[in-house]
Parts: sequence; structure tokens; C-alpha cells
Amino acid sequence: MTPDDERRVSTARRVGISVRTAHILVSSIYLGGRLWDVPADRLRVWRLLTTLTGAALLVTEVRHNRSWPHQGRGLTTMAHLGVLVTGHLSPRLAKAAPVAAMLIGSLGSHLPRSVRKWSILTRTVVP
Repeated sequence: MTPDDERRVSTARRVGISVRTAHILVSSIYLGGRLWDVPADRLRVWRLLTTLTGAALLVTEVRHNRSWPHQGRGLTTMAHLGVLVTGHLSPRLAKAAPVAAMLIGSLGSHLPRSVRKWSILTRTVVP
């Protein structure tokens, strides 16, 4: 294999990887702060960065395919967001919700292709 034969990585893929990495970084800092009882005002920037990178990640994911919302990957993202909204609305879940969201996000990102791209509408894998 020569360097010319190497597989090229698209700009969209690079952006997606960068956004996902940034989201993991800032959300980990935010989650750690929540678990260590850091005052909310000191976590405000990390929460904002987590929200912004999460929104950017959502945009990169939705752009892959219009079938995304009814595929496994879209459903896990909606579960991820649902847990976060629940935690935001209930102070009792202020620690548990971000932990659950981290678990759902990690599991959803590592599902096999056959599950990530499986559609509840067509009951098949949709590329």
C-alpha cells in the first residue's frame, strides 16, 4: 500500500470526531463537578460547554441520514436527552441524571451497527 492508496478521512468525519471528543471532555468535567458537590455557579461554564457541544454533536449526527430519529442511534440520543431533562427538573436527580446520561451516551455510541442503524419504522437496518 502506498500513501496515495491510504483511505482519506472526510472533513465531516474529522469534525464529528472533534465534536464528540470535546463533548466527552467537557461533560466529564461537568459530571465530576456534580459528583464532588462543586457549587452550581462554578460549574456554569462547563454546563454551558456541555450543552453547546452536545447540540453540535446532535447536528453532526442528524446530518448523517434523515432516518436517524427512528433508528437505534436516534432513540438512544432521545433517551440521553430525556434523562437530562428529568434531572434538570428534579433536584433529587441532580447527580443521578448526568451519570445515567453518560452511561446511555457511552452505550449508544458503542452499539453494533445492526442496532445503531436499526429502524423502528421499517424494522430493518437502514444505512
